[in-house]
Amino acid sequence: MALAGVGNCASSLVQGVEYYRSKSAKTIGLSLPRIKGYSVDDISFVAAFDIDSRKVGRDLSEAISAEPNNVRTIAQPRKLNVRVSMAQPLDGVSPFTAEKIQVSAAKPSNLAQVLRDSRADILVNLTPTGSTKASEMYADAAVNAGCAFINATPAKIAGNGSWQARFRKAALALVGDDVMDQIGSTVLHRNLLSFLVGRGAHVDETYQLDIGGGTESEIALDKRRYEIKRSVKTAAVAAVVPYKFPIVAGSSDFVDFMENRRTSYFWIKGVYFAGTEFTIDMRLSLEDGPACAGLLIDAVRMVKAAKDASIAGPLLAVSAYGFKAPPRKLSESDLQTDLSWYRGSKRVVEKLPKKP
Repeated sequence: MALAGVGNCASSLVQGVEYYRSKSAKTIGLSLPRIKGYSVDDISFVAAFDIDSRKVGRDLSEAISAEPNNVRTIAQPRKLNVRVSMAQPLDGVSPFTAEKIQVSAAKPSNLAQVLRDSRADILVNLTPTGSTKASEMYADAAVNAGCAFINATPAKIAGNGSWQARFRKAALALVGDDVMDQIGSTVLHRNLLSFLVGRGAHVDETYQLDIGGGTESEIALDKRRYEIKRSVKTAAVAAVVPYKFPIVAGSSDFVDFMENRRTSYFWIKGVYFAGTEFTIDMRLSLEDGPACAGLLIDAVRMVKAAKDASIAGPLLAVSAYGFKAPPRKLSESDLQTDLSWYRGSKRVVEKLPKKP
């Protein structure tokens, strides 16, 4: 696999693969230890891209620890012999993170050529929120290089009909948009609301607010970029309730000394039997990088399995399983049925999107 963006999530992903490789008998923390025969041991990193001078030109095993990355050390990967290549900073740098990002003066590389030379199967887009032009640049490079593409950002790639058509024509898999953490505020909020509705309760209003110290939390201070993220998170949470109601979901502040940690606050108000009122007030604290990597470790292997089976275009089940804004939202029963193939069933059930 290749990485577009060598931030905290990429760091956790690289370290996590090394962690499970050195502790191959242990699968704690993995939702799916094997996917169509693939384990974490089968993942190898062959290319990486970034724009920061402290990462560009360095081996990926070293670049993942360069500032401004601040994720906790999970495992020390061996030298990977993968040099981080320079990419074009098309969207610029948010003014809120300008002091932390040192744009390299190196000449931008030919992304598609790097991917071809590395024989990458999959390119994972981990660029910051608001990097729409960069996301499209990487998607274009993936098509030209014959790579499957996983869009972990809120940029609309997997949900865009034009991109779907390009990947389908090129016989390549496409997954996204905006990765949903293995354990995170969006997935917890969604499942809690779904549980309440399923038990007959009526949700009157709810909010979920995040405070964190990672780069993504700092970028959220940029209102233009923040609105992109907030709208995606809000829509993802609201989708599990079959009626409209007041809801707010998104980042609310940045605290530098929290580093890669994030705290999410949830509040839900509603009524149950005979109009009796209830409220839920709770807090979740976690580390961002591992939460993101924990989901991508599944998505990467699912995409490789789909590629082996010549399944192309937008992968609806994989996208609905792990992303906030998939091309099509699936019911829980349909999702579990469609995911059964990845878990070992012989029946291929992924289908291309139907016309409205």
